[in-house]
Amino acid sequence: MSLGRPWSPTASVTYLDCWMGQHIIKEGWNNWKNPANELTARYREYNSAGPGGNPQKRVLWAKQLTPQEALDYSNDKILGAWTPVKK
Repeated sequence: MSLGRPWSPTASVTYLDCWMGQHIIKEGWNNWKNPANELTARYREYNSAGPGGNPQKRVLWAKQLTPQEALDYSNDKILGAWTPVKK
């Protein structure tokens, strides 16, 4: 299974601090049979672990975030003042 494939050329997916099982393909991402998607899709990953967390084997057009870049993905920066309600 891939981590993502672009339903549109501007697809954007980021995984942070995730444990990934062996069902994740080593390449991680899929261009959905359209190499042009590699120029526009934004696929990012940081600190993946587990048998499917293989940053050194990912496709070259996906980005491994640095620790500093990962800080841009805090709850406050993504959600703003909205707080999800736990059920």
